[in-house]
Amino acid sequence: MRIAFVVHDYHRAGGQSRYVAELASRFCGEHEVHVFANRIEPDNTRIHFHTVPAWRSNAFTTVLSFALPVTFQIDRGFDVIHSQGFCGFRGNVFTSHICNRAWHLAMRQFEGRTWRESVFDAVASTLEHGLYRFGHKSAVIAISKRVSRDIVQFYHCATQPQVIYHGVDLELFSPKNRPRWRSETRSRYALADGDMVFLFVGDLRKGARRCIQALSRVKSAHLLFVSRTAPEPYRKLAEETGLADRIHFAGATNQVERWYAAADALLHPTPYDAFGMVVSEAMASGLPVVVSQEAGAAELIQPGVNGLVLEDPGSEIELAQHMQSLCLDRSLAAALGAAARKSIESLSWDVIAEQTMRVYQQLLKQSA
Repeated sequence: MRIAFVVHDYHRAGGQSRYVAELASRFCGEHEVHVFANRIEPDNTRIHFHTVPAWRSNAFTTVLSFALPVTFQIDRGFDVIHSQGFCGFRGNVFTSHICNRAWHLAMRQFEGRTWRESVFDAVASTLEHGLYRFGHKSAVIAISKRVSRDIVQFYHCATQPQVIYHGVDLELFSPKNRPRWRSETRSRYALADGDMVFLFVGDLRKGARRCIQALSRVKSAHLLFVSRTAPEPYRKLAEETGLADRIHFAGATNQVERWYAAADALLHPTPYDAFGMVVSEAMASGLPVVVSQEAGAAELIQPGVNGLVLEDPGSEIELAQHMQSLCLDRSLAAALGAAARKSIESLSWDVIAEQTMRVYQQLLKQSA
C-alpha cells in the first residue's frame, strides 16, 4: 500500500504532528509511506519526506499558502492520502483534529477573541465545511465523540465519522518517571516534596485564568504553567490576586514528561478541546486529572474513579472544590492517578495504528 500523510509540520512535540509521526513510523515497515509537510524533523529513514513551501506569517497564511502547492505536489499513485483536516484539495482519509467553528464559538464566549481570530474563524470554518460536507467518497476519522458531533452539527459531514482517540506513549509517560525527575524539576522553583503542585500544560487560553482564580480559594497549593503562550497577562493576574509566590511559569518544553513527574495533579478546565493529549499523557504518568466536560478526553474519565470532571468549565468555584478535595485527601489523589494509568493503557499508539489501518482497508475495499 502506498500511503501519503499530509500535515503542516512533522515532529513528535505534540498534536497532529505527533499523530502523523506515530502512525507513519508504524506503517513504514510494511508499506511505502510518504510525508508531505512544510517543516520536517526526520526521524525514520524508511519514510519518504517531501518539503512543501508555505508562507508561515500566521495561521491564516499557513493554511492558505500550504494547500495549493501540496495539492499539485502529491501524485495520483497513492492508495491512501491521509490529510489532517483541511491541508489541501486532495485526500481520501481525513482526520478531524478540531472543529474550528466550535473552538472559536467557545473562545468568544469564555475568553474573547481578536479580529484576526475572527477572520481566521470565517476562513477556516468555510474550508472545513466544504471538506466535510462534500467529501462523500472519503473516510473521516474524529479524534473524539465531541469532534464527531461538532463536524456533523456545524458542517453537516456527509460521511459518518469513525472515532479513534489519540494514542499515548506508555513508556515515555509513566509513573516510573517520578523518582527520576520529580525532585530535580521541583527544585527549580524551590518546591518541597510535600507541596501540592497542580500542573497546567498547553495554550493558556484553555482555562489558565480560572486556574489562578480557583487557586485563590485553595490554601498552600502551588500552580505550575508549562506553555509557549506569552505569560504576562496571567502573571499580572497572579500578582493582583496575591498569588505570585505560589504560581510559576515554566515556558515551553520538549520534555513535558518531566513536568508530569514533578506534579501531583493536572488541571484542564478548557472551554473547548477536541481531545487534549495533555490529559491522556498525565493519566499515563499516573496523575489525577481535573478535566472540563468540554474536552474530548473527558470521554475517557469515569468521575471519581479515574479522574474528576468539571460540569461547568467557567466555574472557578467548582474547580477549586476539586482542587481542595485532592489537597485534603492525598490517598484519593493517589487512587485516581493509579486508576488513570490503568485505564489509559488500552490507548497505546500500536492500538491506534491498528484501528487506523482498518479504516484504510475498509476504504480501499469499498472503492475497489
